[in-house]
Amino acid sequence: MPLPLHPAIVHFPIALITAALILHGIQLWKPNWLGRVVGLWLMGLSTIFSIAAVLAGQKEAAKAGEIGYPTETLILIERHETLGNIVVWGSIVFFIGWVYLFFKYKNDIRLDRLALAFLLLLFMIVTVSAYTGGQLVYIHGVGPP
Repeated sequence: MPLPLHPAIVHFPIALITAALILHGIQLWKPNWLGRVVGLWLMGLSTIFSIAAVLAGQKEAAKAGEIGYPTETLILIERHETLGNIVVWGSIVFFIGWVYLFFKYKNDIRLDRLALAFLLLLFMIVTVSAYTGGQLVYIHGVGPP
């Protein structure tokens, strides 16, 4: 039985978005402690891992559809998949936009505040997605426990 990739990969975007939020917040609070690009780099890495997690998750969702779970579980899988797609597309758009605006407005603190707001929004969506994934595994028995 091959080891499923989704559970192994999915923790990276969660941790990287969380770290980007915390470190970018610290950078706004104490600008001399960290460089302005730390949150940006972490967001870029998170975007790469988010894409990989969604691709692996789609493969796992196809397997789950073949097993024949109850309707409640399938609805929760669909909700988790939708949240994952929001995270990956939101990450891609946010990262590309952040890079573009970073180079266009190099020393504008408003950009850093706006990026923090989007990081917080993305963090909340990732948290809800992670919660639904945990429910799928530990309550509904989808995937490895």
